[in-house]
Amino acid sequence: MIVARQKPIAEVAARIGDAENVLVAGCVGCVTVCLSGGHKEAEILAASLRIMRKKEGRPLATVVRTPERQCDKEYVDALAEWVAAADCVVSLACGVGVQFASEVFEGKRVLPALDTRFYGANESVGVWSERCAGC
Repeated sequence: MIVARQKPIAEVAARIGDAENVLVAGCVGCVTVCLSGGHKEAEILAASLRIMRKKEGRPLATVVRTPERQCDKEYVDALAEWVAAADCVVSLACGVGVQFASEVFEGKRVLPALDTRFYGANESVGVWSERCAGC
């Protein structure tokens, strides 16, 4: 069972629109453990977005940062410098992290790059137990 999965790259690219400077924010929390939103995945997403834009002949600069969690103010505040310099933020956190970052960085577009399926507990490697459907 997967807690969150990445949105299709074309969907993420469409959401950033004409942004030229994008912060791709991973998360070291649960999405890293389920291999969908950690630093490695954030780097891959950033590179994929740059490649797509290059093929279109449009510039795109990306910065990748991966805080400990995007759902805790003390960690998300550490992104402030990069958020300020970005046209938008593409978040690889779960839905909770995306909403929290949107509140902390009011006025900045924070876009989800994952589809959160549920909030759960890691029972063992690759085995998750659903604890909340996030209705």
